[in-house]
Amino acid sequence: MTAALPVLIVLAGGFGTRLQPVVSDLPKILAPIAGEPYLAHFLRWCVGKGVQRLHLCLGFRAEQVINWLSGQRWPLQISWQTETSPLGTGGALQLALQQIELQAITEGVLVCNGDTFVEFNLAAFVQSAEKNGGGILTVQVADASRYGAVQADSQRLLTGFQEKNAIAEPGEINAGWYFFGTKHIHELRARQLLSLEHDYLMAGQKPPISCLALGQQFIDFGTPDSYQQAQAMFKDLA
Repeated sequence: MTAALPVLIVLAGGFGTRLQPVVSDLPKILAPIAGEPYLAHFLRWCVGKGVQRLHLCLGFRAEQVINWLSGQRWPLQISWQTETSPLGTGGALQLALQQIELQAITEGVLVCNGDTFVEFNLAAFVQSAEKNGGGILTVQVADASRYGAVQADSQRLLTGFQEKNAIAEPGEINAGWYFFGTKHIHELRARQLLSLEHDYLMAGQKPPISCLALGQQFIDFGTPDSYQQAQAMFKDLA
């Protein structure tokens, strides 16, 4: 029997400032893509991958997401939190770890960004990440300049991220999915965090995080150009 996947925490509280020229009246996670809110595509993907428990970290226009969810029926246990003031990705994750029942996170948690999509084998990612107690999903892209490439040591453990630059070149980037085991959860609860990436993933002292290059078909739809690319991509996936 396949082990149940850990609870999935989705970071979806941002203002979506870059996307507002084309999606001005909705939170990013409800942006219409190929005829449906992105959240519908994402939840369908989660069901197909075996996710059973999902927790949304909401902020900007959270009530619209909650209202949409109230009219939906998904074979998932879905909970959420609402930020009264911006917490950043690190603060939002810390609040989620406070709100989710302890028994749901004893074996670790999955965390993902709510404004990126990537195709990968979720069960295989968790299985590989558990070996070192932590993992980050990576993906090869043709132009890594917008994101900054992942840096890893000879054991494929995360050491940091290269600065974004103006030179368009291929590279391995952070695909926005993480597995954090119990040692990481202890550290995440204990530290002062605003940005998960800058204040934790780039910190010198932390438990090991494996870089797992399992991602495909990555897209960050947070800009007008990439939002248009997502329309075509999801039509092809339908």
